[in-house]
Amino acid sequence: MINKVMRWGVNVTLIVPFVLLSINQALAFNVGVGVHPDGFYGTPEEFISLMKKYDINSLRTDYKWDSVEKVKGQYSAPNSKTEKVLDIAYQNGINPVVILDYGNELYGKGKPITDEQVSAFSNYAAWTVKHFKGKASVFEIWNEWSNRVEPGANNDESAKNYVKLVEVVSKVIKKENPQATVIAGSFNPMDYIDLRWGKEIVKLGILDYIDGLSVHPYTWGSKRASIPEFNIKMLDKTQQDLMVLAKRTSPIPLYITEMGFPTSDKKPVLTQQEIADYAYKYILLAKTKPYIKGVWWYDFINDGNNKNYREHNFGILNRDLSEKSTADAIKNASKSISIEK
Repeated sequence: MINKVMRWGVNVTLIVPFVLLSINQALAFNVGVGVHPDGFYGTPEEFISLMKKYDINSLRTDYKWDSVEKVKGQYSAPNSKTEKVLDIAYQNGINPVVILDYGNELYGKGKPITDEQVSAFSNYAAWTVKHFKGKASVFEIWNEWSNRVEPGANNDESAKNYVKLVEVVSKVIKKENPQATVIAGSFNPMDYIDLRWGKEIVKLGILDYIDGLSVHPYTWGSKRASIPEFNIKMLDKTQQDLMVLAKRTSPIPLYITEMGFPTSDKKPVLTQQEIADYAYKYILLAKTKPYIKGVWWYDFINDGNNKNYREHNFGILNRDLSEKSTADAIKNASKSISIEK
């Protein structure tokens, strides 16, 4: 840490490279992946080295409320690989997106909706932002609030509750770190029901509190829709529609924080090579759109070994860390973007 280098002065030779690193990482187009470090068998250092092997410059991961606050009003860093990976990622040129999310049974099950729950969640968020100052500057408020596995998750009341949470939490994030980037939303603009919810939160003024919208434009259920050019064209239309709703003349920054396809043996929409071709072209197309700030492919490593269970098979690497075709595709796309700079 810089403030420990000199007790009574500032070491300019160290602070300048650090500032330049911070600026470059913040402004760069992100080629990232979703990660679940706690399920990784190796060390945090090996995890980061593996990411660097594929030229991945950002990671996105949960930093769960109930892992930080186990006793009301008391906060501590979990003894986990996620914690250790986040601790060393930034200094290794990997920009973390920290998701502030999920419930805490200390305040009742489910989402923070009541005033007490929202206040408690914001206290955890404030502690987390302060805890990662100098190590992470991008924070996302919740993940897929509108996911309709939960009844009523994408109705108008859900949208109001979410915007209420974002309004409160975004303010505490900026108070702890005025330079932080705050994103929210994580809806799927390719799903007309989820898109309606996304438009509702924009109408309710969510853009007044955040720096950009997180979107998850999955199309893994439809081969016809799984064309990179089509997906980006739909994002262009979404951008235009949201600008009209928000009465804005300048584009809304979009962060594609999840995008991917499962490679399960049970009726895959695309073959592994087709997924790789899609990923390469999609990332390069996204880079041509100034309003898109990055693509975080979901996800880095398969979450299990059941080849017939979709959720186990989104990784660019298999569970044993052997490569799928997508791994090289993402590496090549990232290298191509780096050469452009």
